[in-house]
Amino acid sequence: MKNTFKIFLGCAVLVSALTAGTVRSQGTAGASQLLIPVGTETVALSGTNVGTVAGIDALFTNVAGLARHNSGLQGTVSTTSYIADIDVMYAGMVIAMGETGTFGMTLKSLDFGDIPKTTAFAPEGDGQTFSPSFFTATAGFAKAFSDRVNVGVATKMVSETIEETSATGFAFDVGVQYKFPDQPLTVGVAMKNVGSRMHYDGINLDQNLTPEGAESGSSSETFRIVADNFALPTSLDLSATYSLLNNLDVSTTFTNHSYQSNTLAFGAKYMLGSAWVGAATVMTVGDDSQPADVSDADWEEWSGTNWGASMGAGVTVPVGDYTMHVSYAMRTANEYFDDHSTMQVTFDF
Repeated sequence: MKNTFKIFLGCAVLVSALTAGTVRSQGTAGASQLLIPVGTETVALSGTNVGTVAGIDALFTNVAGLARHNSGLQGTVSTTSYIADIDVMYAGMVIAMGETGTFGMTLKSLDFGDIPKTTAFAPEGDGQTFSPSFFTATAGFAKAFSDRVNVGVATKMVSETIEETSATGFAFDVGVQYKFPDQPLTVGVAMKNVGSRMHYDGINLDQNLTPEGAESGSSSETFRIVADNFALPTSLDLSATYSLLNNLDVSTTFTNHSYQSNTLAFGAKYMLGSAWVGAATVMTVGDDSQPADVSDADWEEWSGTNWGASMGAGVTVPVGDYTMHVSYAMRTANEYFDDHSTMQVTFDF
């Protein structure tokens, strides 16, 4: 099993290196809702829990962590106040199937509210509104091959709709978690959002134009703009968690992004009975050189990260024959955007 882990890690690093992102590649990928974190522990720890995440939250962070939920049914719902008054709703369930493995599914949707509709003839708005529909549906399966190794795979569908124009894509995640037998160290590897390119199509891209070269007075015809394809934001997470004490974990995760600067995060989680608290910070790393015609201020903005420190806490309480987990997390923004927060409730049945 050690050899299997090494082979997977080597292949993941190779694939990620071939598509490694830089500052210049930022903004060239689409479906950015795939990058919005869900799960209060993941938000609080800035994704440094790739090696230790368990249960339903693993479907976002590292699908291998599904296998850490090994009994009964678990369900969760959370809401996140994201940037620009966007709300992110997240819900899902996971069920353990004994020695067969663990299966889970989630749905993440974005609520943009009502946006005033503008046109070339009414640039200030024509009194109408519209609301885009963005959602991601994920289904995953994981299995514990020993008391040390968890392996999982997930598939997801990404849908974006703006009025009568939409784009749909499909992707998959693969993850591994490995716990060292002779020391309090756990590592995790997750390759995420590997899939097809997407493109928009629909009647909103139609335009009525007079054909080029047509005689004067010719009637107009309907032409459809062909939207360019865009890639999904593929990434590779390499993470390690070390237990300093029985109730204190410190962790770090390096994320190799395909279409933006790579990041390095550090986090810590402290457990006290049925409660936990955690905090983390994230920074960009890379070897991009600053172009001569770019000022220091602009380069710092381009090569930096939008997000700063994060923190959160949670508590587990019995509710009759069930167990309820209530948690809250917040991630701070460096500039431009507001801080965003996540509230989550999870039940173990």
